Amino acid sequence: MDKFNWQASESAPENYPMQIISGRFSFPDGGSLYIPDQKRIYHGWGIGHSSHIVGADRKSLPNAVAITFFSYTENVFYSGHFELPYAQILSLFNEGYVSPRNGEHITYDQMVAGVAPGGAVSVWVSGLDKTTAIFLGQAEKKDVDWTVIIDNPDISRNDFVKKVIKGALKTPEAIGALKKNGIPFGLWEGYHRKRYHWQPLFTNIVVRDDLIYTLKYFNGEEDYLYVPLDAALAKQDRAVPSELYFVWKRPEKENLVYKIFFDEKEIFGLFEKLGGKGQPLWLEMKMFDTEKGKQFAVLLRNEEEGAYFKQVQLKTYTALR
Repeated sequence: MDKFNWQASESAPENYPMQIISGRFSFPDGGSLYIPDQKRIYHGWGIGHSSHIVGADRKSLPNAVAITFFSYTENVFYSGHFELPYAQILSLFNEGYVSPRNGEHITYDQMVAGVAPGGAVSVWVSGLDKTTAIFLGQAEKKDVDWTVIIDNPDISRNDFVKKVIKGALKTPEAIGALKKNGIPFGLWEGYHRKRYHWQPLFTNIVVRDDLIYTLKYFNGEEDYLYVPLDAALAKQDRAVPSELYFVWKRPEKENLVYKIFFDEKEIFGLFEKLGGKGQPLWLEMKMFDTEKGKQFAVLLRNEEEGAYFKQVQLKTYTALR
């Protein structure tokens, strides 16, 4: 099969508003599909924002992407044309995956184009419960007529840009952080390039369905994992995780959902410290017995040493089943 039912979508990092001016996924047979444009986007890296149902139900997969966009926090336009790894995309769509929700074999149904400050361009294939990064490129700065953003001579470019940034950054803390720290150029490219040989490990915890239901990564990918990993999955390198959740199957008690959110600075520091030389790593979720009852902790370790996370956020609640 070389034609599938899929849609195009767009993505940008939270707190860094972007706007796609024009974009198209091009097909080997000469056709194309436009990428949703003209909306200000800042909803999270790898998260598709718009969903336009256009064209034939079944269409070719893309082998190239052309995109022009505006970065509000820089007040700069970018543009680029990139070849995409068509064979990899076709293989992913053909192979599909088994949904952990219902056990059915499904496939991807979306191509997401992401744009970030500094001209970073990423493309993911996305579907229910699974998002996979397949491309990272670098667009170049470009002179574009400002009227493509707003054709109103009564509003200056600088005033409009400031207004959009204020509206996109919802909290005073976010605005203050941008003013203090500036734009972290290279951050999103680093998310994609920094991969480690790690796998999850549970100690004194029985995981319901042997399944991590959701595993999200800083590079915009999303997946699920059955534990312990099979031999093929155990050999794979992975991006640094941003959050995960599983259900603790407690004996003779109600099951508990555990949602773990990692602090970006802390987890990248520990991964680099413990896995920077290519060592295998284990992200261990561990339950202790204490005088006050069960205590939960998360640590990262290699074969020689480990360190506990101090900045993780943990949410727990009773599972519905």
